[in-house]
Amino acid sequence: MKNVKTVAGIKDPYTKRILSNILNKDAFNVYCQTPSRLKHLVKGLSEKQLRTPRSKTGWSISQIVNHLCDAESVFAYRVRLILSQSGTPIQAYDEKAWAKNLHYEKSNCREKLELFTQLRNDHIKTLRSLSPSEWQRFGMHAERGKETVERLVQMHAGHDVNHRKQVEEIRKSFKG
Repeated sequence: MKNVKTVAGIKDPYTKRILSNILNKDAFNVYCQTPSRLKHLVKGLSEKQLRTPRSKTGWSISQIVNHLCDAESVFAYRVRLILSQSGTPIQAYDEKAWAKNLHYEKSNCREKLELFTQLRNDHIKTLRSLSPSEWQRFGMHAERGKETVERLVQMHAGHDVNHRKQVEEIRKSFKG
């Protein structure tokens, strides 16, 4: 897997922002480390702290973990679709609608983190088994266009970093 060396030339603002989180980093390594880093970040926090949003409009740590868990489920479906049918359409989804309609505010952070960890570990095994040509299979994302399996992992690694930073900020606010 290639490292993202620049975001110059990327037109989609979301893609540019997310990939900027992993510039010159091993995206697969970041992807692999996220479950243990999240576990460390939630360790010792009370249920009240896990459910405290970072602002009136922001998510709590519990909601962030729930979002990461759902994003991992979406990733699983997309990668499997791409590997079995390269060139397939990839539907976008509205994370805010998922959070609201799937009641992220009621989720159990530790249970979701365990599920996220299990899903991620399974995906890591799948990704490690891929040949170089399989990493280049792609789907056509409804909003971002062509995305290879490699780019999906890079995007998820950058997405992980984005949300880990949010969790770190929330955790720091409790030391206060």
